[in-house]
Amino acid sequence: MTRSMTAFASGALETDLGRLTCEIRSVNHRFLDISVKQPDLLRKNEPAIRKTLGKHLSRGKVDVFIRFFPDAEANIHTLTLNQPLLQQLQRCAHVIETSLPEKTQPINVIELMAWPQLLIQSPRDTSPLNEAVLQLVNNVVRELNQARWQEGEQLKQHILSRLEVIRDIHAQLTRDIEEIRQQLRAKLLARLADLEVEFNPERLEQELAFQLQRLDIAEELDRLATHCNEVERVLESDKPVGRKLDFLIQELHREANTIGSKSTAIQTSAGSVELKVAIEQMREQVQNIE
Repeated sequence: MTRSMTAFASGALETDLGRLTCEIRSVNHRFLDISVKQPDLLRKNEPAIRKTLGKHLSRGKVDVFIRFFPDAEANIHTLTLNQPLLQQLQRCAHVIETSLPEKTQPINVIELMAWPQLLIQSPRDTSPLNEAVLQLVNNVVRELNQARWQEGEQLKQHILSRLEVIRDIHAQLTRDIEEIRQQLRAKLLARLADLEVEFNPERLEQELAFQLQRLDIAEELDRLATHCNEVERVLESDKPVGRKLDFLIQELHREANTIGSKSTAIQTSAGSVELKVAIEQMREQVQNIE
């Protein structure tokens, strides 16, 4: 199933410690580029989150936002006192009181507690919370994939519609090949007539055959049809197909360019332009396919 790389999904989960929310956004990218933003309390979950996303996604720039809203009564941290630092502060205060007895004031406990690193905040065992985060991420990434599939189906239908346009142009050019050959023959004969010189009919046929071979677009049309069939086949694959489609678009564009460079008639020039327009429209959509 064709999947787009552009999608958004979100979810929430209630736990004993508080509420977790998760948002995942993805846009097109050549590779899988994951960015995870979450509270420091949950930082150790990042490798597991990346692994979970890697199981579901193969390409795209993916931004994950995880937020935690603890309950008012949740006790998720413990406070401990840095005793060595406290003793040093007491000694320093005593020295100050001894040196400047007339200017000293009693030590304010609240101000003392604000001293950097005097109070050490440590998280309690948050294993259940970490497991809840992984569960939430897994749920949201499944929703993200569903959105990517839905968007991918729309992209697929657009590409198939452009394929039909290319096939119509291909059919018209195929029908015009014999007329184009006759036009080329008539041009060569007209040039010789303008020169008013005698020519060897056998030599003329050889030159005409050479010119027709050099400017013939039958091979390009055959390859164009083959590439169209391959695009259609790849779109039905269950695996990521974005890179294959990108390569096929390049091949289609190459054939359209060659047809234009060999053009000796209005039909081929116009057909080449129309092909390029349809192929470029396909390229814009393929850039978003995983």
